Amino acid sequence: MSTLDNRFSRFLFYFLLLVITWLPLPYGSKPEWAMGILQAGVFMLSAFWLAGYGFGHLSVTPAFRKGAPVYIGLLLVAFWVWVQSLPLPAELVQQLSPVAWSVQVEAASALNLPVPDALYLSLDPFASQVHALLSLAYALLFAMVLLLVSDPKRLRVIAWVFVIAGAFQALFGSLSTLSGAEVLLFGPKETGQGVASGTFVNRNSFSGCLEMTLAVGMGLLLGQLNERRFHDWHEFWQQTLKTLLSNKVILRTAIAIMVVGLVMGRSRMGNTAFFSSLMITGVLYVICRKKLTRGVVILFVSLFVIDTIIVSQWFGLEEVVERLERTNVQTEARSDVNPQTIGAIPDFALAGSGAGSFYTTLPQYHDGTWRGFFDLAHNDFLQFPLEFGVPAYAILGLMVLFTAWQAIQAMRLRRNMLMVGMGFAAFMGILAIMIHSSVDFNLQIPSNAAYFVCMMALGWLARYLPTLPGASRHPLPEKDKQYRAC
Repeated sequence: MSTLDNRFSRFLFYFLLLVITWLPLPYGSKPEWAMGILQAGVFMLSAFWLAGYGFGHLSVTPAFRKGAPVYIGLLLVAFWVWVQSLPLPAELVQQLSPVAWSVQVEAASALNLPVPDALYLSLDPFASQVHALLSLAYALLFAMVLLLVSDPKRLRVIAWVFVIAGAFQALFGSLSTLSGAEVLLFGPKETGQGVASGTFVNRNSFSGCLEMTLAVGMGLLLGQLNERRFHDWHEFWQQTLKTLLSNKVILRTAIAIMVVGLVMGRSRMGNTAFFSSLMITGVLYVICRKKLTRGVVILFVSLFVIDTIIVSQWFGLEEVVERLERTNVQTEARSDVNPQTIGAIPDFALAGSGAGSFYTTLPQYHDGTWRGFFDLAHNDFLQFPLEFGVPAYAILGLMVLFTAWQAIQAMRLRRNMLMVGMGFAAFMGILAIMIHSSVDFNLQIPSNAAYFVCMMALGWLARYLPTLPGASRHPLPEKDKQYRAC
């Protein structure tokens, strides 16, 4: 690769890091203007990469080749969401989604208008157009991470960017709350006073972001461990002293800051998802590696003792525990619309009600059991099949499971500890969001959804990123034996 090729590749990589750093800052990229910046940034990055590839300055990486099924699946889902927003022949809409057809026919009749020849699968075509562009941006972001993170050095750098982004969120949110300023980055904090939410409007979305960045921090820390056994305590303490003088201290401090921010967010499921995913992934790591070294034991014990018992106690862990203990069906203030959402899914099982149409769809199933306005379901496992349809939801689910398996394989087969650590990070981050998404809408927040596809990309990089110089420019071997040794 020539000097010009290297410079262009580095430019695009730094562009990718800038996009990742920016995403959570404008309210989690939830406002429409912030969504536009997200899409413009990813589309520009992709266009530059295609231009570089066309002129021979860039090449396709092994990780991208292996992760192509996931990328294709994401593109298929984005294409389907776009189809939902298109005017289609009324007869076709009637066959694919009878309920959507009847809703639009009844609306036309109520206005004394003739039934249009073209109808929509989506009950909110404009929202579905917006989500089609977002879905395409997520697919391209997944591809860009695989294509631009071409060596272990870049993998370490992008992991540090996630950690820095998470530490900033936690520090900003904690200081905003402790100081009484109660501000967001681009304006005053109108709701959720008294709890940390970083640059997010909602503390649960803030917690979802920290769950993923904490997972990456854990993976980096694990990737710096030496798995060899120490012969005596003198050698152990000598190695410990070297650790205290290295950048591990900075990383460990960043993790502690993020834990403090997570606890100060007072999100019940956010804290539950983090600690549960950490324990589950830790056990899985030991099973995959088939050994439990002293360094690993000290790492996990320190996380629970220092972060949970010491650090987080100073910042209100007991309040999170009290919230969990007080939580029950009678005292929960949040209305439960899960039964109505479940009841609506069969009506839109094939084609979906349209991405982004939950607030339009739900009122049709109002049975008087709740008050207020729901623009999002507090359960991603229900909102996705309702809006996207069961087939598209199945594709998304299979891609996530496939990626989680690759992360497990990275922990089991790779010898390079950075790759093992990133496999740990990818699995833990994915698992944490899956746990949290059972009661919240993290994947409906653009920056969290974008970070989630980045976690998926980390899983593929951990499994297939070569560690030998120049290996990324050659086709992958048919078998994976090479990766057992690197």
